[in-house]
Amino acid sequence: MLIPSETTPVPWRNGAGTTRELAADTDPAGEPRWRISVADLLEDAPFSAFPGIDRLFTALGPLRLTVNGTSTDLGRGDQIRFAGEDTVSVTLAQPTRALNVMTRRGQYRAEVVLRSPSGKSPATAAATVDLGEQIADVFLTALA
Repeated sequence: MLIPSETTPVPWRNGAGTTRELAADTDPAGEPRWRISVADLLEDAPFSAFPGIDRLFTALGPLRLTVNGTSTDLGRGDQIRFAGEDTVSVTLAQPTRALNVMTRRGQYRAEVVLRSPSGKSPATAAATVDLGEQIADVFLTALA
């Protein structure tokens, strides 16, 4: 079980926020295959660019995500997919967090299923994240 509060936050690549990297995998050349993290969203901010990466973003509280100029209001548990090279920003009414799963495009596809802490973790989950009120089971499917 991955527990975000046991991981030290580090600054985003662009310095506009912090994240807690929970698990990651790289290929032999050191290029990322996938990464699971929880972002601490404290104020309105642009997201860092990650060319060649697909992102699955799960809101853990209310927020507005703007992707390439199109805004979407998300509530707890709502998900949105976008490309790492998209122009993305978050607008907040209050601080919150988000679960972010990044996968190398063409190599992996991610799915996240939220459940109650009393539910059982599926054996096929690549990782399980303790989010307090909910548990996130992360599934990674190899595409190649």
